Amino acid sequence: MSKIAKKLIGVVLAGFIGLAGSAFAAENAAGVVEHTDLTVKSIKAALEAAKAGNAAESLANIKQGRQHYKEITGDAAGKPLQDAIKVLREGQVALEAGDTKKGAEILTGVVSSLEKIQSGIKK
Repeated sequence: MSKIAKKLIGVVLAGFIGLAGSAFAAENAAGVVEHTDLTVKSIKAALEAAKAGNAAESLANIKQGRQHYKEITGDAAGKPLQDAIKVLREGQVALEAGDTKKGAEILTGVVSSLEKIQSGIKK
């Protein structure tokens, strides 16, 4: 086998292993609970930052929360979780425009929705 073929196979295998590892983490019940908890924690931190008038920190926490949300696979929370994340986007837009008061109002509702979803996920 040529060096290029060996490198290509290595890259492809590494990609599959990486994808399988991240997918496995959130497909099992413990992974779903973990990433749901991390999503809620990040959005709560975003809310606190917005209440304090810190749009940049709030946006950073929203970004982190969205990353955790992306790790939740399957039908763990389904449509209610998707709907909460859509509303989160509205808060993000307000914060990007510098309106921390409106962002905090929206995030308050998102946190409430996420906590309700979180309490319904089997642990």
